[in-house]
Amino acid sequence: MLRIPSVELPQEYPHPEAINSFKDNKHSYEPEFWELQYHISRYLEGVSELALMERYQEIIRNMHTLISKERNIIPIQSFLSSWYWFRKEHQTRLEFFLREIEVPCTIPNNSDFQNKDEMKPVRAKYPNAGDVLFRYGEIDHITDAFKKGRFLIRPASQFDALKEDSARNDDETSKYSYMAGNSTKITTQDGVKIPVIGDIKRTNSMPDYYMLCVSSDWDDKMFSDFKADACLVIKDVDLFSHKLEKASLELFPKWFYHHNPIDYFDPYEKVKNERIDAGMSKDFKFAYQREYRFIWAPPPEENPDEIKFLEIGNLEDISVIYTANEIKNHAKL
Repeated sequence: MLRIPSVELPQEYPHPEAINSFKDNKHSYEPEFWELQYHISRYLEGVSELALMERYQEIIRNMHTLISKERNIIPIQSFLSSWYWFRKEHQTRLEFFLREIEVPCTIPNNSDFQNKDEMKPVRAKYPNAGDVLFRYGEIDHITDAFKKGRFLIRPASQFDALKEDSARNDDETSKYSYMAGNSTKITTQDGVKIPVIGDIKRTNSMPDYYMLCVSSDWDDKMFSDFKADACLVIKDVDLFSHKLEKASLELFPKWFYHHNPIDYFDPYEKVKNERIDAGMSKDFKFAYQREYRFIWAPPPEENPDEIKFLEIGNLEDISVIYTANEIKNHAKL
C-alpha cells in the first residue's frame, strides 16, 4: 500500500526486452516498488532540509523538460527516461513525508508535462541524438558565430566563479557524490568499526581543460535560463565538429579533442557500475539543459590559462538563427 499518492503516470512502457535487459520487470515501474526500494535504502535521510527542498524543485524543473512520450519507452535506469524522473520525484517526496514536512512547491500532474514537440521549430531525432545542436546567447555573439564561426572557449575551472549565473555555475573539474552514512560501514585494518556521522562525500577530479557547451535539443525556456535573445541551430554536427577540430590545431597542437553528450547522475543515489567523469558528467540538477560538450584536454606539460576565441569560418550553410522574439510570435499563432 502506498504511503504517499503517486502523480499520474504514463500509459506507455519500454519494450519488455528493454526492461529485461536491465534485469528489471514491470514492477520496477510501480510506485509501491519505489517505496519498497526506498525503505531498504533511505539514501536521502542525511540530506539537509534545505538541500532536500532544492533537490525537489530541481527534479520538477527537469520533469517539465524531460518527460515526453518518446522518453516513456526508455528504460527507467536511464536519466533519459520519463520513468527515471517519476521515480526520483516519488522517492524524494516520500522523504518529505517521513520527516513530516511539506514539499516546497505544488505536486505536479502528468498533464503538466505534456511537451508540445510539434511547437518546436527544430528537434533532434531522439533524446541525446546529437544530430542537431543549439547554442543560446546574445544576438551579437550568435551573429558572429553564424557569419564568422567565432566561438568563445574558456577553461573549465572558470565556471566555478560564475556564482550569479545558476545555469552555468558548477565545478567543471571535480564532480561530487555522496554515500549515505546510514548504509555505509568503515572499519580499521584491525576490523574496528568507525562511526559514520552524516553522508560521505566522494570527489572525481581531472586537470583543467577548455570547453565549449551547446544543447542537444530545443527548449524555449533556455532563452531565459541563459539570458539569451537568440539561438544558433547547427544542422550539420559532423562538419561543425570537423571545423572546430581543424581550427583548434593551431592553438592546441598536442591537445586531446573530444565531444559527446553529457551524462547526468544523481549525487545521492549511485547506479551500479556508474562511471562519473569530471569532464563529461554533471549533477542531474542540470539535466534539463541536455548539454553536448566539446573539450580540449592538455598534455601534461601545458595548462589552460585565459579565455580564447576560435574562428572556424562562415556557418550559414550549416546553421540558422532563431531569435527569442520570433519564438514568442510563433507561440502566439
